[in-house]
Amino acid sequence: MTDTASKIKGLAWVVVTVALAVAFAYGISPLARAIPWSWEKNTADLLGSITPGDVCHGDPKKQVLFRKLVDRLYPIDREDTHFSIDVQIVNNPNINAFAELGGKILLYRGLLEKAESPEEIAGVLAHEITHVRRRHILEGFIVRLMTIQGVQLLLGGAASNSQWTSFFLNMNFTRSQEAEADQGALVRLQKAHISNHGFAQFFKRLQEMDEAPSFLSDHPSSDDRLGMVNTFQDQNTRPIMSKEDWKMLKTYCQ
Repeated sequence: MTDTASKIKGLAWVVVTVALAVAFAYGISPLARAIPWSWEKNTADLLGSITPGDVCHGDPKKQVLFRKLVDRLYPIDREDTHFSIDVQIVNNPNINAFAELGGKILLYRGLLEKAESPEEIAGVLAHEITHVRRRHILEGFIVRLMTIQGVQLLLGGAASNSQWTSFFLNMNFTRSQEAEADQGALVRLQKAHISNHGFAQFFKRLQEMDEAPSFLSDHPSSDDRLGMVNTFQDQNTRPIMSKEDWKMLKTYCQ
């Protein structure tokens, strides 16, 4: 091992040790929220692409429709200037969606095809945007780095994309984080004048499937979610797009 490699490894150990000390002393949330967004973004760039599948680019018309949906959700207010998002559709038949470090949000083709309205997709994206905004991704990243697998991945040399993909896909959130993301999503939908009806119905329909998608494992129950939705009233809602445009958007990856 070269002197440079030894120094880098030694520095990495120092960083992990300091992070552990701060986390145990003050908790993960204060640590994550004290870290500048630029640091999280740079860390995401260093890890490179960890997309589990090919990104669908769609034809120009479909791209415009998808951009129209995302633009209804972000940016909403001044706080949104403190972070950035990059939403992409992945050509993967599984029903899933998740956010990575640095504001990258991946929506699986299977989830898009399962949804019955653009408002349902808006609810899912608003949920993931809240995870990004509340720094839940960074919190989970720090917690995962504290595990043996995390330390080995960080200090064991150059990790492959598949290793980082597995690392993020296994980074489950707590029930309280999921509830916080639900609440933030409902606030965002309300500010965007998007009906929240599809939000709860979509999750309820997925949970009633014979085999519920794995990404629902840590989410609140349908009853809890419906109860939370009932505390938020729709305000001057406007459709995101026409039925014809929605039908086209669902074929984004074709």
